[in-house]
Amino acid sequence: MKILTAIAFLFLIIHSSCENYLDTKPINFVTPDNFYNNEEELTAALMAVYSELGSTTDGTYSRFLSLEAPSSNDEMVRRGANTESAADAYNASASYDRFFTSWTTLYSGIQRANLLLENIDKALVTPDIKNKIRGETLFLRAFYHFILVSYWGDVPLKLSSTNSLNQIYIARTPVKQVYDAVIKDMTASYELVDEITTFNHAGRVSKTAVAGILARVCLHAAGRLRDASYYQTAKDWTLKVIQSGIHSLNPDYKQIFINHSADIYDIKESIWEVEFQHDNGLQRNEGERFGSTIGIRNNDDKTGFMQGNYTATGVLFSLYEQGDVRRDWNIAPFYYPNFDRNNPAVQYPSNYRWGRYVAKWRREYQTKEYNKNFGGTNWPLLRYADVLLMFAEAENEINGATPQAYEAINLVRRRAYQLPAEQNSTADLPPNLSKESFFNWIKDERARELAFEGHRKLDLLRWNLLTTTMQQMLTQITTTAPSGSNTNLGYSGRVATLRPYQNFSNRDLLFPIPTQELSLNSLMRQNTGW
Repeated sequence: MKILTAIAFLFLIIHSSCENYLDTKPINFVTPDNFYNNEEELTAALMAVYSELGSTTDGTYSRFLSLEAPSSNDEMVRRGANTESAADAYNASASYDRFFTSWTTLYSGIQRANLLLENIDKALVTPDIKNKIRGETLFLRAFYHFILVSYWGDVPLKLSSTNSLNQIYIARTPVKQVYDAVIKDMTASYELVDEITTFNHAGRVSKTAVAGILARVCLHAAGRLRDASYYQTAKDWTLKVIQSGIHSLNPDYKQIFINHSADIYDIKESIWEVEFQHDNGLQRNEGERFGSTIGIRNNDDKTGFMQGNYTATGVLFSLYEQGDVRRDWNIAPFYYPNFDRNNPAVQYPSNYRWGRYVAKWRREYQTKEYNKNFGGTNWPLLRYADVLLMFAEAENEINGATPQAYEAINLVRRRAYQLPAEQNSTADLPPNLSKESFFNWIKDERARELAFEGHRKLDLLRWNLLTTTMQQMLTQITTTAPSGSNTNLGYSGRVATLRPYQNFSNRDLLFPIPTQELSLNSLMRQNTGW
């Protein structure tokens, strides 16, 4: 993270410990008794909590939560997913190392947050400084729990630090209690944190970041708990962002993602990001790996090596209508023959819909020196377009397709067609849609606008549509995808493309509790089917 200071790295080192992060303790030579004494130490501790968002273990947004965890649905699929065990091939076991790495990294962030919250009051700093740090810490603790409950279901709710071996035996907390605790912590944090204009960048948690993520949490709770009462709360939080007057859409869609790579902050559109920086030649300071994995394949290290491991599905490609500029930015319109960027790019045939590389982030826009596998592209956690779409969805669930709901989604669509925000145009939705039809537009618009940003699988889960979508993909691939492979163009062939969807079953609605956790925690129970 670019905001991480040298003392924060010291804090990371002195608070490392054993592998089970439900059993996380500072090692003996530095303890809470002689830390957390001043603003510098509190800030270092806070940066250590942030650090787990982009952990170099790849367990969170450096790679796993950005690529593998949310992949293989109707949006994108990993090339060659039939050849190895992985979460996005739906053939991994509970002992798969990346399940364990993600689980432990998220609980490490929670442990660090708990230690800070328990020791913050002894610091000799002003109440204002304490409250701001307390607010960001409360939010981050809640956010880590939100990711855990989203992927694992019932998980241990950890609201205090682990200080002895006797505290590692913790049963799973029911999903509703976890959601309610997340909402409680995030709501408390809203009054404590600063406005984003105080930082003038999106790397820190701000009031509108809290409000926007709270809206997301409430929409997830509404769907996963089948409780419509959360929709009103979701709508209320989106309105806090919209009515703040701080945020608006960047008129140029592609510039949002160029900015992520070019180390440029646009706090109007981009509300919260995971920050990364490149390898400085001496140590890896939280460089991301998604930027060298999800893009247009090429083997040239000097111009930005790209594995090109993920391709868009033909289903997503077909969702974009004529004139929508998002399609040819999100999904590659060209490829490099023989994976050599020194040769001229070649346009895909117009009817080539399966196997095009994902192209949302492009390494040529990174401002740092290239490292083959690690880069400094930031990962978007919350954008203003998402807030508008969440408002439209919540409003529709409560009141139907009102003019306010129409206007929110039409703002996003007008930008997609490069039309003025105030103009009624061909980009606008058809009038007089039913509640169900409007929802279907929302569902597709989220796919088009937020493609490859890690939302699609979790959206389908909260809408109770993941299983049926995966079944429909079997038919789509069998009837519309070419049978032969074309490795140069990115397409692995029908058999390879089908494999994740054939592997999928209802057990995959949740990740398994890692085998290592089960062996350490006698109160832990496995998810169904694993």
